[in-house]
Amino acid sequence: MNLSTLNIAIGLILAYLVCSLVSSQVQELIATVLEWRAEHLKHGIAHLFDESSPEDPLVSKFYNNPLIKGLNHKSRNKSSSKGPSYISASTFSTAFIDIIKTGKEIPKTLDDLINDIENNPELPHNLKQSLLSLSRKAKSQAEDASKELNQMNAEVENWFNSSMERLSGVYKRNSKPVALMIALVITIVGNVDTIYLMDSLSQDKALQATIDQVANQVVSSNSCLQISQDEINKADCLSVIKSDVNQTFASLSSLPFGWDLSHPWQKQLNPFNVSNVIKMIVGWFITVIAISLGAQFWFDLLGDVLHIRNTGKKP
Repeated sequence: MNLSTLNIAIGLILAYLVCSLVSSQVQELIATVLEWRAEHLKHGIAHLFDESSPEDPLVSKFYNNPLIKGLNHKSRNKSSSKGPSYISASTFSTAFIDIIKTGKEIPKTLDDLINDIENNPELPHNLKQSLLSLSRKAKSQAEDASKELNQMNAEVENWFNSSMERLSGVYKRNSKPVALMIALVITIVGNVDTIYLMDSLSQDKALQATIDQVANQVVSSNSCLQISQDEINKADCLSVIKSDVNQTFASLSSLPFGWDLSHPWQKQLNPFNVSNVIKMIVGWFITVIAISLGAQFWFDLLGDVLHIRNTGKKP
């Protein structure tokens, strides 16, 4: 692969990275305003409790627990808030054990908790069986009776975390169509045509050089992404790039994005015919798919391609 081809690839990857960042910001804004994560979490907890609806009594009791209500910062300003968008495993375990106890006091031993579980009429049968199974596991793993309750807390936390991992996968799958729609809007409004970008980059060496410089700046200024193995840390690193998205767009102003409203047919539709229209639509389609892959994917790929290109340079 020659350097010119790599430079074209770098230009495309950088364009996809910037568009992916814009897409993720738009999707995050929509998800925050509509409280998608909070709603998804509530449905997940209802499923975990073996309830048919998030409005069922046990779910409502859990969400009315002071520990959970304290996490819902929007409740003060929005009476119809769907609840917090995130609950830690330790908070869940404490609040959950608090709502399943039958007495006013917190159980002091695991046997007391088991008694509460067995005698609580509000708990669905399958939920009771799951909790009794967790309690047996806690008894078998605890070093002595004094540590059984702490072990039970740990088992409930693991149970919750396993459920949330599955829920996260469902959320990502459900949000994929929204990501595609946002990518489509960005692509058409921004006229980000992959085929036209490739043609422009292949014919303009000066543009290749400009894009190369911007790409190196993006990667070097966000090197933490390359050394962060944890997904949360990587997300924090990406937020730095997101905050600089306007600056990055300014650096990419020489790329053939957007529409020339005074001469709309003098770009990829010149001459205006069926062949060029189909070519533009195919270019848009490729861009939509590329944007939907996400900013993390394109940042990692950009770093890999730059490494290959720099390694292949003549000394």
